[in-house]
Amino acid sequence: METPRIPALVTHDLGDDLAFFAGRLPDELTWDQSLFENAWAFHPTERPVIQMIGKPVAIPRWQMAFGHDYRFSNQTSVAAPVPELLEPLRGWCQKHIHPRLNGLLLNWYEGPGHYIGAHHDEDEQLVPHTPIVTISFGETRNFRLIRGREKRDFAAPSGTVFVLPADTNRAWKHLVPKSTKYSGRRISVTLRAFETA
Repeated sequence: METPRIPALVTHDLGDDLAFFAGRLPDELTWDQSLFENAWAFHPTERPVIQMIGKPVAIPRWQMAFGHDYRFSNQTSVAAPVPELLEPLRGWCQKHIHPRLNGLLLNWYEGPGHYIGAHHDEDEQLVPHTPIVTISFGETRNFRLIRGREKRDFAAPSGTVFVLPADTNRAWKHLVPKSTKYSGRRISVTLRAFETA
């Protein structure tokens, strides 16, 4: 298992030769309020709709792909071009984590009703053995890993970088739980290494 090259990276041992990595963006890449507002302004007006038990349900957050289409829950999020605001993040992750990270997925959370449930990321489209990277901006939320009855919680303040290795993604589910204590806004930027023709 290769350790990403992030300064001050913390390795969390999950047992069974599995790990989860946490670090921080450099200060110059962490969004200030102005950049956060710029990123907030381009969230979609509609939330994606997925099928649950045969019924259409809007997911509890806004979501949009950039750079490469992203397939989840039998739906495809068609990617928009990567905006200038996101290029420094992609470049930094390619340099310090994995050079093939090419697709970004943004999730916008607002208030207690927005969350993401427990899931494994689908990896059929991804370069084998590549990590999934999540960067958080805005309100601090809880990022949780679960495996059976075991759970691990990690605070995700603005500027946090989480690195989820491929083997850990298959063994552990992850989620951002909903809670009435959340009243602010959060943007997560998730980077993946998609296979290209």
